[in-house]
Amino acid sequence: MKTFVLALGAGMVAGATVALMLPKNCAVRRVTQQAADKLEDAVQKATGCTCN
Repeated sequence: MKTFVLALGAGMVAGATVALMLPKNCAVRRVTQQAADKLEDAVQKATGCTCN
């Protein structure tokens, strides 16, 4: 299960990276960044990693 979550997170981060190429004032970019930040926090909690 842990591997699945990490793989899913990696795919979502890759998608978020593409969305971050949008203009900074774009609402889609802001929502995507918030989701990516939450996902990063969840992955760090799941793995116990505190590195940035």
